[in-house]
Amino acid sequence: MMLIGVLVILAGLTPFLVAQIRQERKQQEWASQLRESLQSLVHGLRVGVGFNQALEYAAKEGAMPLAGEWQRVLQSVRVGQSLAQALQEVAERVPIKEMAWFSTAVQITQATGGSLAEVLESLSITLQDQQSLREKVSALTAQGKASGILLSLLPFLMMGAMSFVAPEITKPLFVTSTGQNVIAGVIVSVAMGAFAIKKIVTVRVDEI
Repeated sequence: MMLIGVLVILAGLTPFLVAQIRQERKQQEWASQLRESLQSLVHGLRVGVGFNQALEYAAKEGAMPLAGEWQRVLQSVRVGQSLAQALQEVAERVPIKEMAWFSTAVQITQATGGSLAEVLESLSITLQDQQSLREKVSALTAQGKASGILLSLLPFLMMGAMSFVAPEITKPLFVTSTGQNVIAGVIVSVAMGAFAIKKIVTVRVDEI
């Protein structure tokens, strides 16, 4: 019964873990597209076009889904909504803090009359440096992550090997309540160990 309970809990947690992984990948995709859009915006502003025209170019040349958000901003402005409000709304729709930084930078610069091209260029450089640091941290922690995966799989690999070499030894683990409790304990211990290793090797660049 304990083994069944553990398996049910793991099955219930799996969708949340998968959703979290997908969300993190989606955020990375948003951030990457934003960096590319910033470069396009800076280039357009440098050659003398207005912000709306530069944003329109970024919407046409950029990749989805961010290009679609730029189009929504432009459409909102065309129907009479203020640019500040449109940017505020896109910052709420796009689930990354970098978009909030972009929205705030544009609103403040346009209100104060500063050079928007320089501000966006500085933001682009900051985001690029942040991405470079994230890649370096990922490379440095890759060995720890690989070790964590190997250690998590090792007990089950050993069990599989023993089941193949000497099935009479491992059979009691599956057909007796004591053996099933042992398997449940192993699964819980491995899960706790994997969680601890993940916490150790996970370094959030945003908090450095």
